[in-house]
Amino acid sequence: MEAVPSRCLFLLFLSTCKLSPGAAAEVQAPSDGPGTQEPVRLADVQAAMEFIAAAEVAVIGFFQDLEVPAVSLIHSVVQNFQDVSFGISTASEVLAHYNITGNTISLFRLVDKKQLDLKGEDIESMDATKLSRFIESNNLHLVTEYNAIILFILVDSGVKQNEKAISFFKLKMSELPALAIYQTLDDKWDTLPITEVLIEQVQNFCDGFLKGKGLRENHESEEKTSKVEL
Repeated sequence: MEAVPSRCLFLLFLSTCKLSPGAAAEVQAPSDGPGTQEPVRLADVQAAMEFIAAAEVAVIGFFQDLEVPAVSLIHSVVQNFQDVSFGISTASEVLAHYNITGNTISLFRLVDKKQLDLKGEDIESMDATKLSRFIESNNLHLVTEYNAIILFILVDSGVKQNEKAISFFKLKMSELPALAIYQTLDDKWDTLPITEVLIEQVQNFCDGFLKGKGLRENHESEEKTSKVEL
């Protein structure tokens, strides 16, 4: 499975509209597992492949041994994601199969067959909050991928499971629909409330973010300036 850069961008369309009954049922389908879960130990390649194939989203910690801090990091976030399957493997054949050369936390997404890796400096500076955000941002229904730079995602606020995405961007229901863009690990994000989706508006929003021109930062700066003037 081909790995993709972990520092990717996500453009989300946060909508107040309902998805089709079939799509909504797919998103809301409850897990058949118990109320609590622990990472599954994956001893060989076959076990890892079956584990990944059986989950819409799977997070696996690939480690040289179980003494590294990242192991406890995975255990600390497992209970926060009942819809995500967590696994751990220290088997050299499994690491080699997934092109893992060092301690790595990988997220496997069934909808587009992607493997997103956290490794090197990223995993060394990782904490429970950052790992949770990484999982949340990638545990959303993928609509399409554009130019391999920005992943476009539709988030239906009518689905209870998506409430975390809305609150993450500090948006209120009254501010929807809105565009939100997020860059993984760097924790850079921006939002833009809209009344309708216009191609030019979306392009300008994305281009501005890529150039470092954040609307949210500009708004916060304007608010601070106004307070000072008062």
